Amino acid sequence: MKKSWKDNVSFLLVCPREGGNVGASARALKNFGFTRLELVKPKKFPSDEALWFAHGALDILEKATVHERFSDAVSEKALVAGTTRRLGKQRGPVYTLREGVKRVKKYALEGPVSILFGREDRGLTNRETEECSFLMNIPANTEMPSFNLSQAVLLMAYELFMAGRVPAKGNAEAGPAGKSASRDELSFFFERLAGTLELLEYVPRGNKDMEITIIKNLRHMLGRAQVAQWELKMLHGLLSRLDARLRQE
Repeated sequence: MKKSWKDNVSFLLVCPREGGNVGASARALKNFGFTRLELVKPKKFPSDEALWFAHGALDILEKATVHERFSDAVSEKALVAGTTRRLGKQRGPVYTLREGVKRVKKYALEGPVSILFGREDRGLTNRETEECSFLMNIPANTEMPSFNLSQAVLLMAYELFMAGRVPAKGNAEAGPAGKSASRDELSFFFERLAGTLELLEYVPRGNKDMEITIIKNLRHMLGRAQVAQWELKMLHGLLSRLDARLRQE
C-alpha cells in the first residue's frame, strides 16, 4: 500500500497530565485517518482512563511513542509546528489553524512533521515554541479562548483531514524540490552560523541576547521557507567560503 502523507504527521502531546486527554486524542486521530500519536513524559500512561476514552482507537493508543526528552521527539522532523493560545511577536509567526494546516500538509507530502500540543494547564514553554517553525492558533470566543487538549487535537485533525480533501492546483501530491532538511541538520547549520556571525563581528562582543534573537529570527525565516537538504548544503558552502576569507584577513 502506498504511503499516505498522513503517515508523516505526528501529533505530539507534551507532558499531558490526564489519561483521558491522551485516550480522547487517540480517538480523534482515528476519526480522521491519522495514526501517529507521540507523548513526551506523560503523567498517566498507560492508564485505564486512556483506554476508556480511546474507545475504537486502541490500536492508535497501543502504538503511541513515548519520549523522555522533548529534544528526542522533534530531532528527526522536517517541520515542527506548535499550537498556542497566547500571541505575541516574541513567539514568532502565528497562523490561524486553517492557514497553518495548509503549510503542515505541504511539508507532510515530503517528510515527517510534528504538531505540538502543550500542557493542559500552561501550554508550551517559550523554549519549546522556539523549536517551532511556526505556531497555529484556533480562533475562538474571546471570553473563552482556550480549548481542552483533546479538543484541540480533534480540531487540528479535522482541519488537516479537510485540507487533504482539497487538491492543490496542478499535482496535488507534489512535494518540495528535494528532501527537507531535518531539525538536527538545521540546528548544526545555526551553530555554524553563530560562529560566522562572531567572525564578522556582526553582534557586539558579549551581547549574547542579541545573538540568540538573531538566530531565533533566522530559524523562523528558514522554517517558513521549507529548506531542502541540497539548499542547506549550499548555505554551508557559503559559510565555508566566508569563514575562510575572514580567517585570512
